[in-house]
Amino acid sequence: MLSNEQIQKIKTHLLDQLVNFPEDQRKFMKHKILSMTNNEVEEFVKQNELKHLEDPASPQVASQPSCIFCSILEGKIPSYKIYESSDSIGILEINPLSKGHSLLVPKKHLEINDLGENFIEEAKIIATAIQEKYNPQEIKIGKTNILGHSLIEIIPLYGDEKERAKAEPVELEKLKKELRIKKEKEESPKEEKVEAQQSHPPEKDKKAEPDPEKKEIVKLKPRIP
Repeated sequence: MLSNEQIQKIKTHLLDQLVNFPEDQRKFMKHKILSMTNNEVEEFVKQNELKHLEDPASPQVASQPSCIFCSILEGKIPSYKIYESSDSIGILEINPLSKGHSLLVPKKHLEINDLGENFIEEAKIIATAIQEKYNPQEIKIGKTNILGHSLIEIIPLYGDEKERAKAEPVELEKLKKELRIKKEKEESPKEEKVEAQQSHPPEKDKKAEPDPEKKEIVKLKPRIP
């Protein structure tokens, strides 16, 4: 069991990592961290495999702060994934501003300026899925940096947004199923099969088509003399 001193040092360490959060996220996360009980802090450390935080004096805490997004990419922290490519994954924001609020997370640490057009195009794929499913008034796509991990936020706006709030797992699971975007390799075999059928119709279909000239031929019964 962690001592009260250890708990306070862990909270201080977590608060220090909020420096790169957007202002609204920083305010929300600060409140959540400060309101955590001792048991909740211990459970957080355990679930996120952050045992090194139990000794805040260790060099790893000072020089290598944990990145929640890297933990998600490594499968150490559960997430609600709706998209994946060779360069990134798309996940639902667990403290969304609106329905469908998502994050496109590069699989490597990048500076914001290194988030090229390919990531913007992938964010647009997610935005299109949100637009088709929920028809928001507008969808904002913007670059941000959280805990040193640059990513892209996709925020649908419906006109009634107030502030971010923690989403229930049941709701996130429902959104995940509704918005899940299939990988290209999952879709291409079907598409190729359809194209093949269209370009090469079965021979038996051709033979089954009636010959217009043959329709005019009337067979007569043989005449008996």
